[in-house]
Amino acid sequence: MTPGPLLGENGDPVTIAELEAIGQLMRLARKWPKSLTLLSMDGTLCVMHSGDERFGAEGRTARHKVVLSTIEGIPNDGGAW
Repeated sequence: MTPGPLLGENGDPVTIAELEAIGQLMRLARKWPKSLTLLSMDGTLCVMHSGDERFGAEGRTARHKVVLSTIEGIPNDGGAW
């Protein structure tokens, strides 16, 4: 019997490399400090301190001040659902 295609949670086919990347993110999530939050700013993945009040402040200038680091190479979408 031939195994069927690998599927994501939504039923879409995924590659072994994609499943491995998802697994790596899941393992990272278990170790991720609650003091840090990931956010997307115009498609740039960023890290900030969780609960930083400057993020809720009006204006983009204040929001940029909360960025501790940017993560390159992971496409992301910060749009609301």
